[in-house]
Amino acid sequence: MNLQQAVAYFKQEKGFHRLLDLFTKKYQSLGRIGGSVRLDSLTRAEREALSSLLRRDFGKQDSVTVTLEDFEQALQKTRFSGVGLKELLEGYFGQDILTREDMETRYQSQKKQFWQELYDQHSHENCRLWLRHIENKGKGTRGIHRVYDRDAMLLKRQLAAVLTALAQLPGDGKEVRYERLPFFASRITGDPHGFDLDTDQGRLLLSGLQFLRWQQNKDYPIQPSLSSEDKTELLGHFGIVRDDLLNFATCTGILGFREHETEPALLWRCAMEEGVVLNAPLREIIKMERFMPGISYYHPDKEEVVFVSENSGVYSQLLDHFTTRETPPILCTHGQIKLATLILLDKLVQNGAMIYYSGDFDPEGLFMAQRLLIRYGSRVKLWHYSLRDYTGAISEVELDDARLKKLQGISNLELAPVKNEMLQQRRAAYQEHLIKGLVADIETYLTSGCL
Repeated sequence: MNLQQAVAYFKQEKGFHRLLDLFTKKYQSLGRIGGSVRLDSLTRAEREALSSLLRRDFGKQDSVTVTLEDFEQALQKTRFSGVGLKELLEGYFGQDILTREDMETRYQSQKKQFWQELYDQHSHENCRLWLRHIENKGKGTRGIHRVYDRDAMLLKRQLAAVLTALAQLPGDGKEVRYERLPFFASRITGDPHGFDLDTDQGRLLLSGLQFLRWQQNKDYPIQPSLSSEDKTELLGHFGIVRDDLLNFATCTGILGFREHETEPALLWRCAMEEGVVLNAPLREIIKMERFMPGISYYHPDKEEVVFVSENSGVYSQLLDHFTTRETPPILCTHGQIKLATLILLDKLVQNGAMIYYSGDFDPEGLFMAQRLLIRYGSRVKLWHYSLRDYTGAISEVELDDARLKKLQGISNLELAPVKNEMLQQRRAAYQEHLIKGLVADIETYLTSGCL
């Protein structure tokens, strides 16, 4: 009965509220009744309450330091004798007062149960690997743990949707069929916007896909933020298409073949014969099972070579030199490489083509070259992209510190000489100065069938 009376009394006396709150925090910190707390800017009610209990005059004090042991001893000299301070605090706040160690133990236990429940509900290997990666605080998961601390139930609902998605991906990066993102989201969540990439759930999906991509290739970097093109490419790797009309590949001299067919598809054959430049949308590219350079199809003795230019102006200038010749196989990336271009290159390489890549000499250009070297390995040759080419084409365009800092991410040894010289020169170089050499190489290929 004494405890209930004590709780009722102290709840009535507002002058004790701040003090009891500080006592609770001190107990949680120390794990025992001990230490002291300080009250500043005392109110009149606090002065009167403390003076009455501790039997000292605090009427003229602005602050006071009270030990927990002194307060408990004073409590025993009142009608509430027998009530301990910890009991009083638990009754006053209506809950068990746990130490920080107790709270951490409970927190970790609840969190472990959280992951285990999801693990039990989602048996697909993709799901369980990612869940263990998150639980072990692997790379790229810090934000997920922050969301857990803010709203664990919301995170659980979002993870359930993403885990279901990871178990039902259209493709696995090897054998790929394609599904548009809104339709994929609708199939998994019932909402076409369920995986919009500017939402938390959409970002969780990207996080899961990055992990799976890293599982397939340990050289793939898990990054906290992705560019729009990187997001598109990541989704596309698993057969999820953001936009299959505005995402296109610019090419000429390329033939596409439908599944099980030995003759090229009519659209691609006519474009080849007429020397037409195609802005082929992803929608049309994924209809083809394979691609090859048209010249190699009509002249089997000629190597399967595809030239790739980053710069659209240079690309068009190259084509101007061959209007009266058989159409050379050339692609243009227009800067950052779109998913449609990557898939076209994938299918060309799978069919045996060698890629010759030429781009501008700036940090962004080096990253594109590195990206292709990582993706295609020995099936890519840098085309007029050497240290000699850089120094011979260097411009007056200065590179600022922010752009030069990007070069820290260039790790490919083949690009190291250009990277190091660029750091020294602090200037860019552009393809326009290399046009003669590019034209000469294509001319050699058209004439001899090899480089």
